[in-house]
Amino acid sequence: MRLDYPAADPAPTTRTFGDVTFADPYAWLEEDSEPVLAWQARQDALAASFLAALPGHAAFAARVAALSAGQDVLAPRFGGGRWFRSRVPDGEDLAVIEVSESPTGPGRRVFDLNTRRGAEAALISWFSPSPDGRSLAFACGNGGRREESLRVVDVANGEVIADGMAPGRGGSPAWLPDGRGFYYRADDRRSGAGGSVILRHVLGEPPATRPEPLDLGHPLAWPVSAAGGRYVLVYSDHLEPRPEFILDTRGDSGWRPFLKGVSGSFRGVVVGDRFIAITNDGAPRGRLVSIPLASPLERDTWRELLAGSENVLASLVAVGGRLLLVELVDTYARLRVLSADGAVEGEIALPGRGVVNTSSGINVAIAFMECVSVGAGDEVVFVFSSLTRSPALYRASVVRRTCEPLTEPATRLDALVSDCSARSADGTHIPYRVVRPRDGDEHPRPTLVFVYGGFNVALVPGWPLPLLAAWVRSGGVLAIAHLRGGGELGPDWWRAGQLANKQNSFDDLYAVAEDMVARGVTTHAQLGVYGISSGGTVAAVAAVQRPGRFRAVAAQLPTTDQFGLVRDPISLMIAKMEDGDPDDATMSSVLRTWSPYQNVTDGVGYPAVLLDCGLDDPRCPAWHGRKLAARLQPATSSGRPVLLRARRNSGHRAVGDAAQVLQQTELLAFLANQLGLEP
Repeated sequence: MRLDYPAADPAPTTRTFGDVTFADPYAWLEEDSEPVLAWQARQDALAASFLAALPGHAAFAARVAALSAGQDVLAPRFGGGRWFRSRVPDGEDLAVIEVSESPTGPGRRVFDLNTRRGAEAALISWFSPSPDGRSLAFACGNGGRREESLRVVDVANGEVIADGMAPGRGGSPAWLPDGRGFYYRADDRRSGAGGSVILRHVLGEPPATRPEPLDLGHPLAWPVSAAGGRYVLVYSDHLEPRPEFILDTRGDSGWRPFLKGVSGSFRGVVVGDRFIAITNDGAPRGRLVSIPLASPLERDTWRELLAGSENVLASLVAVGGRLLLVELVDTYARLRVLSADGAVEGEIALPGRGVVNTSSGINVAIAFMECVSVGAGDEVVFVFSSLTRSPALYRASVVRRTCEPLTEPATRLDALVSDCSARSADGTHIPYRVVRPRDGDEHPRPTLVFVYGGFNVALVPGWPLPLLAAWVRSGGVLAIAHLRGGGELGPDWWRAGQLANKQNSFDDLYAVAEDMVARGVTTHAQLGVYGISSGGTVAAVAAVQRPGRFRAVAAQLPTTDQFGLVRDPISLMIAKMEDGDPDDATMSSVLRTWSPYQNVTDGVGYPAVLLDCGLDDPRCPAWHGRKLAARLQPATSSGRPVLLRARRNSGHRAVGDAAQVLQQTELLAFLANQLGLEP
């Protein structure tokens, strides 16, 4: 394979951050200039051609396509006695939003992206029915640089009744109880860095331009409807959220501070005149407290309903006069029903050990996501999956404490799951799961470690991505590693892999790799690592820090130059809260020890590397992949490929089913080829 090496700057840029100074020979690749884009296009074409020609590509494509069908399951949302759901219909590429009389019954299309391809963005970012079910608010984007288009349609006829509102990459709005308007998050155009403002929109009126008068204590904030819309809470800080302001929609007193300035996270529901919240205040993995709405800052008026334990309290909803608590017990989901005063009434048995969520993803942002969707009466619906059982929709009654399937899993893996633990460099035990084909062959196999390890996001043991399921079905071993930096074991686990502690995340991965080799699961020559976004960065670090431990690395949507982040306000705002601010003197020295681009050394035998980037991604811009590919290609002495895939019309995910299948197939074919897995 003939690589097209870009020229290093003969007089490279020198950059200084705090006490750190380094030469930056490929600084020019950060710019989207004509020469850079031409070089990127040649690299992408080379990578696409190389991947398409790999042995078994067609077989892997068929397997990925089969395992993709029916796997993207979302819990519907309830409004006005009807259910609203988003799905990609059979034979179509993009999603629709439907309304139905039941969670899984026949539906009528309210909005269809397939009829608008080319005219607007191609992903439904979120959707939210009004309490009366007459209106539907939703946002479209491409997961990337294009601004999300927020609009409202009349459910009866699909007519657009509100459009042109300030765009933002926030969550769904907080509807007012009469369904005539809502509060929503938008990007603060004054900050230029993705900060938040809260706006109020009234149906039938022009879009609001003046933000609500709130002194938000964090760049990211969003509104949440509580007690059926009686109250609106404005949460702040996506990593450690708390409601800073509250509004009683029945009164005229306006916004008032709630838990503003209180340390710790608080997320929950309003029941009567009290806020029932999961908090890490006084309990690292969460406890349940009841806080009066009238005196939130007077701690002597709080009541503890459930003490902290070894289990992580993940999500709480009020339904049927009771509370439903979703917990992580050694990373596996558990549902418990509590009375309104916190007394434990019992447990709802799940179909097995796995994940409860409103979607089929295995990366769960438990700090601010609800894990179930509340329906009528005492029922909730949710998606359940495990490492061997694909996602399906379930309904549970909190009164009867029963659980029934609404759909069946499309696929099962004939595999064994083992719960393992490795000892990291500082002695910490790192849990990980091993999924091995049930065929009796105990010899070392090609093995792939899937990682995330960042932003307090829990990587939970649910149904893996299609390429990972195809990997196991093809005879490979899959490991899910619970690295510090993730939220699987509570906020302390996250902080132990955050900022100055970030090296722990990487050391945890290396410990898992060594433990699997010691157990005879695999060998270093058969071992690869794959991650997306924060996990893509972990994978890129592993390729550079420990090249001899991994034969192949696939880094999807990574950031690879932690100093260059200063050029991109949105990605800098996100990354400096997790990885550290390069302009901070202390953190610049820490970042210098692990930022992948700055730590490449000439003449080292690096693993095979595939850098997979989206050209419309503002969080992890493609120039990160360009710079690391340019630095690694002439530096490596192993002769193994270093490929750059730069995908058009792709943001923080590929757009459309066909594009996602192609991306998953290419990643699978690359890893299989390098690690010796036959299709």
